[in-house]
Amino acid sequence: MHNAVQILCVWLVGQPIIGLAWAASIGQDDLNQDTPYNRELLRQAKVAEIESFMDQKADPCDDFYTFACGNYKRINSAFSMEVITTGVFETLTKGLNRKILKMLNTAHDIHDTPEDIQVKHFYESCLRIKELNGTYSGKLKRLIAEFGTMPVLEGSSWQEEEFDWLGTTARIAFRYGIAPILGIEVNKDLASNQRNRIYLGQQEFPLESRSMYVDNATAMYRQRYRSSIQRILQRSLGVKSELARQTAKELVDFEVDLAQGLVDDSEGLDLSELTELLTVREIQERYSPTLDIDRLVFVSMGERVSDQIYEYNQRYQRNLVDVIQRTPLRTVANYMFYRLIWEFVETPADKPEKQQKVCLDLTKKFFAKNLDNMFYRRYNNEKSSREIDSMWRQLKATFNETLHTSPALDWIERPTRNLAIAKLQAMRLQVNNYAEDNFTEEFADLNLQSADYVENVRQTSLLAAKQMREMLHKPAKPFEAGSQLSYTPANILIENIIKVPVALLQPFYIWSDVYPSAVMFGTLASLIGHELIHGFDDSGRKFDAKGNAYDWWDEKSSGNFLKRRDCFTKQYGRYVYDGIQLKESAAQSENIADNGGLRLAFTAYRKWFESQSDLAKERLPSLRYTAKQIFFISFAQIWCNDAHPSVKALQVSTDQHMPGKFRVIGSVSNFDEFAKEFNCPAGSAMNPNEKCILY
Repeated sequence: MHNAVQILCVWLVGQPIIGLAWAASIGQDDLNQDTPYNRELLRQAKVAEIESFMDQKADPCDDFYTFACGNYKRINSAFSMEVITTGVFETLTKGLNRKILKMLNTAHDIHDTPEDIQVKHFYESCLRIKELNGTYSGKLKRLIAEFGTMPVLEGSSWQEEEFDWLGTTARIAFRYGIAPILGIEVNKDLASNQRNRIYLGQQEFPLESRSMYVDNATAMYRQRYRSSIQRILQRSLGVKSELARQTAKELVDFEVDLAQGLVDDSEGLDLSELTELLTVREIQERYSPTLDIDRLVFVSMGERVSDQIYEYNQRYQRNLVDVIQRTPLRTVANYMFYRLIWEFVETPADKPEKQQKVCLDLTKKFFAKNLDNMFYRRYNNEKSSREIDSMWRQLKATFNETLHTSPALDWIERPTRNLAIAKLQAMRLQVNNYAEDNFTEEFADLNLQSADYVENVRQTSLLAAKQMREMLHKPAKPFEAGSQLSYTPANILIENIIKVPVALLQPFYIWSDVYPSAVMFGTLASLIGHELIHGFDDSGRKFDAKGNAYDWWDEKSSGNFLKRRDCFTKQYGRYVYDGIQLKESAAQSENIADNGGLRLAFTAYRKWFESQSDLAKERLPSLRYTAKQIFFISFAQIWCNDAHPSVKALQVSTDQHMPGKFRVIGSVSNFDEFAKEFNCPAGSAMNPNEKCILY
């Protein structure tokens, strides 16, 4: 629900570049042969890729992104490739998806566990959605009938006085874990992460963020959403066109009203400001009589709860009181039942390849952990695991030394620096392979078959809701965020753990032991360094060495942090993206992590570089740049990307990460070492006189 994004501090993604096309033609087995010929071939291919993206006529001191990525859009145009975005993470995801599809489309083999076979059944049932035909609508209507009647289907015979919206949402939550409008979930206690607590707050919003509902720039997405609702009402429930159109408008208007209470990400509020630990009775008194919180919790959990629970984002509940009082119950009922069936509706694609892609995404939605584990068991690459672990140890040692001795961190008082050192020492890195998970236990009540997609989703939802309720009385397990952790590294603040996705284990995309260390540090190390710095950014610094929410900063150091953060707010607020002025935002976690991650990776690389006696491998054939320049070029090319023209306004409104261009130029323009390596004159665009620096 609500707190996953807050706790995660995930950095993004767009979605892939072209990848190394030659790798597919040569064959993986050939590449795995460690011969001088292959090593040279791989190095030449890396040079070709690096140079193909660059515009070497551009002045690196004027615009380093154009210098490093100026040709990228021409080669990987999102518009011509008919995708939302292109970038290195899209390429990694494509590579992972190809392997997962191969697993899912392969008849059961010796690698398959009984749980793998059930996941394959789920995927197969999605491929066979067309076979449901006329029975699909009936299945959805039976789901609605479990909880009452839907006005748009009942017409004038619908009885408003019989509809209890809060009781209905609680019953839906208890049975299927779906919480229309307002709900609860069980997750780790922020302040004491060895136990679980209940969190009460907003539903998951289909358009995700407040800006998607209130900004003028995102109006077209609300229009598309409204059209999608209309189509579902017509095709899946048989509602006539005009009535479906009017109902869809009412539902979106209601959802926009609800979204007024969502958190404005630009305010930079952290979890301590958004959550409050209260008794159920205290929350009940806050919103009674409009919101019967006591009954909501009791029915959703199936038991009386005497422990305190977290209320998340009080603004949402206060807004909800007003919205519910002025909204016709007919609209509320239509909305709730639409949100119920929305989880079960899937329209068949017109081509088998598209259907496979849709079904892969749906299988990831419900079984991301299983797919990552299946991939890991089949494609585990010991070289990559060793490389990631080695990089982690070097970065950790480098930041430890910086915290101990660097005058650049004198703005942090010594006692607070000592606590930061303790947090760093406790921080761990883990490949997100789920090797320790007991899938047999998790699947004990499932019996997924390949014929009925709706029934499979129903069973899966029933089990997930039951397991979530049971968590309240069990020790806390590792935090989960579904498919988010499959494609992007993340710092799980509540555990003080960095999780690396299995997608990153694939060789040749950003790492290979035949590449110069400059490339490895510029890419892999800067990504891991980014996550390490998240542990000390605006959100991360409010979690201690054990991963519990606790503000361990002294007042003077905290004040210094906020002053320095303000520099980033002003810097990044000056950028203009595709004619759109970016907002000044107090939320600077991603920019702080980009800047700090780059500095940390370069410092670690410089230490490595100075310790070597033979640096011949650091030069790439025919590439006329120094090793340290290659480091910065490699860093920049992680963020080479292109976005489809239709989504650029969406990017600006919804993504806390800067567009790739500004992730590059923002970071390098704050770094004296970059200016030194490229001989950028003082006062040039990439070497301004005033720089923003935290770590």
